[in-house]
Amino acid sequence: MATDQPGLTQALAALEGSGTVSDGTTDLFGAVYSAGGATYQLEVYSQGVVTDLPHQTEHLAATLLAAAVVIVLAAVLVTNRFLTRFVFRHIQEPLETLAEGVHQIRDGNLTHRIAYDSRDEFQPVCEDFNDMAQRLRASVEQSQREEASRKELLASISHDIRSPLTAIQAYVEGLLDGVADTPEKQREYLTILQAKATEMDQLVRKIFLFSKMDLGEYPYSPEPLAPAQEVAAVVAASREAYRQRGLSITVEPLPTGCQVLADPIYFHSILTNLLDNSAKYKDKATGQVTITGAVEGQDFCLTVDDDGPGVPPEALPRLFDVFYRNDPARKNPDQGSGLGLAIVAKSMERMGGTIRAENRPQGGLRMVLHIPCTEGGIDHETHPDR
Repeated sequence: MATDQPGLTQALAALEGSGTVSDGTTDLFGAVYSAGGATYQLEVYSQGVVTDLPHQTEHLAATLLAAAVVIVLAAVLVTNRFLTRFVFRHIQEPLETLAEGVHQIRDGNLTHRIAYDSRDEFQPVCEDFNDMAQRLRASVEQSQREEASRKELLASISHDIRSPLTAIQAYVEGLLDGVADTPEKQREYLTILQAKATEMDQLVRKIFLFSKMDLGEYPYSPEPLAPAQEVAAVVAASREAYRQRGLSITVEPLPTGCQVLADPIYFHSILTNLLDNSAKYKDKATGQVTITGAVEGQDFCLTVDDDGPGVPPEALPRLFDVFYRNDPARKNPDQGSGLGLAIVAKSMERMGGTIRAENRPQGGLRMVLHIPCTEGGIDHETHPDR
């Protein structure tokens, strides 16, 4: 399009003939070409067709940016929806499994366990759940055993107190009714009453002692003791009393190079209860108890053997239960309450030792006690075999 636009021509000349100029309504595009040694000026006029290239580029960039933002937002929305559905499906099944496990435990099914094979973040949670269920079951079973023991304890206490009370009542009535009509018979009745009252007093004392030890409230004052000396002292003080009850005590030479940390009252109580147990359940006119000892590793091992009837093998683990007398050889309630061995077990536990019962091959019962020696309390010269 040919037109006379001096202003545009001058503006194009300022660009040395090459470029694009515009006055708002008309655009002028110019270019300089050389051919055959001649120079040519090309000018093209346009009514608003040719625009500023930088402006076009900016407009195009803005359009592309907006499109990119829209695409990114759409991608984020789609990805978020996909991930939400994927994650929900991934955790829904394990959560339902855990919820079912919780409901089973709530309903009392403590044997329920979660079988989860996937190796992901839910695996340790399921393993912890199974461990919790196992511990809960063990705790409930322990509580049930303790409740059964408490019921048995109450029944046994009632029985053991009722027996001497019944005897006391009968002999008192005999005295009041004049059945004991001679001084000799009256003295006999009074002697029996005294014995029954003493029996009840001892029973109550043992119950009190055991309950305090069970609660951990009984005083315990440990000190270094030489077991050989303590055993000798107990036997020397009580040998004659046990001889009158038909029990002969023999003490083999005990190691003298070991000290234990224990309360002397506990130590004496342990040995006295073991001797009482042998005296009560002997099946001969004169029973025999043999006490031996040795140092085994870091422990002082004390063994108390009797030649009584022994107990059935299945009863051995329960001998130290409170009021246990269900074995045929040791079930006579007139001979004892069954608390003695329970007190022995509690005392050994407080001293940090152990005790077990076993039948001797030649007959009779053997009690084996292990008490830790104090640090530095073992004389190796006294025990060259170590």
